Amino acid sequence: MNSKDKKAWGKALEKWTPYFVIIGTLIGAGLGALLVYLFQGEFPYEVLAGGLAAAIILTIIQLVKQKRKKDNMPEADERVIHNVSRFFAYASHIALAVLFLGIAVFTLLGYESIPILYLWILFFAYIWIAGIGGIVTKRR
Repeated sequence: MNSKDKKAWGKALEKWTPYFVIIGTLIGAGLGALLVYLFQGEFPYEVLAGGLAAAIILTIIQLVKQKRKKDNMPEADERVIHNVSRFFAYASHIALAVLFLGIAVFTLLGYESIPILYLWILFFAYIWIAGIGGIVTKRR
């Protein structure tokens, strides 16, 4: 593959990758709803409605974003990609360290089991902090 082919593929991927992510999100919502139906016997229509609404909103945002873009400048260069990758590496290691220390503290306090609510709180806090931190890191 020569450099012209790579540039053509790069432009095509830059244009269509967000749509693949949106389709993947919609498929994930459908699979999640199907799994809930298989395990609990009740189909959660609100999950599909939320996934469809999110897909429509994200598609509209992406269409507007592509229509407003007039130059060929990429959204991120190598330095930005490197900084975002480093941030996510640090964030995941810190989240694992907090989880490890939390389990150690619970063990030292004599608990035999950990309420799953605490693990969910840690999980969603990690996603929230990593998402907002990734946006901030990308903008700098």
